[in-house]
Amino acid sequence: MRYSRIAIASSALLGGILFPFLFDSSFAASVAPVTRQSDNESAHFQISFHRGILTLNGHTVSAEHEQRLLHVAAHFFSGVETNSRFTRLDAVPDRWAVTTQILLEALSATQSAEAILNSRALRIRGVATSEWREQLKRLRATVSNQTELDVDVIVPDSRIRATNLCSRAVGSQKAGMVYFEESSTTFRSSAYGALEKTISLADACRTATIVITGHTDSSGYEPSNQRLSVARAELVADYFVKHGITRERLMVIGAGSSQPVADNAKRIGRSLNRRITIELRHDGASEVN
Repeated sequence: MRYSRIAIASSALLGGILFPFLFDSSFAASVAPVTRQSDNESAHFQISFHRGILTLNGHTVSAEHEQRLLHVAAHFFSGVETNSRFTRLDAVPDRWAVTTQILLEALSATQSAEAILNSRALRIRGVATSEWREQLKRLRATVSNQTELDVDVIVPDSRIRATNLCSRAVGSQKAGMVYFEESSTTFRSSAYGALEKTISLADACRTATIVITGHTDSSGYEPSNQRLSVARAELVADYFVKHGITRERLMVIGAGSSQPVADNAKRIGRSLNRRITIELRHDGASEVN
């Protein structure tokens, strides 16, 4: 099943707050050695564009395919530092080369984005420019009918005053909770979508402070829960720093088990209480994701 969710946030792109496209004239590309793997591995391709750095990482079908991607990057992301790591795969889905190329071209209409393509689905998260809708139409026409298309992108509206940008954007975009395995600091797989969305919003609202609050269920002793909640929040902070958000913008809080959202007497309730909440504070306003 194919579907898309286009979130139209009130924002001021043309005022220069959301990643203005002002780049150097040079093109820098760092290409890692190409390896080849067998058809036992599932094909995947990831493209990220954050803080003026474009990263291409995934499976290709040939040297020609790789050169075409680098050419597209040089043309559509002129002056952007580009890092690539390609692995050639003997068996890939139909139209893999053209789909990855059109996907890369589409992301040139974003200001900050993350896209993950595999044999079953294409997921895109980010903050776009006004050209995004046309690029998305082209992408939809390219992607196979068997591929699930999951798009959650902020589309800016230049008519909104710049001072309202971040509070409107954050208010309309809920990144979702970040959940953990029991008594651990291991993310559940569902956490990464929320983390990617927060990174894109933080990139767009570069003056915003990001408040990361860790929570636990009520199992065990509260001093231990307090330490665990801080450790979970620190793990999220480290993830954000790794993806280009400066440590100075982050505030880490451990709430222990003091703020449950569900019944700790039930297993599902305890699962929901093991979470991270993320709050972006901008110009005196704040919204919780």
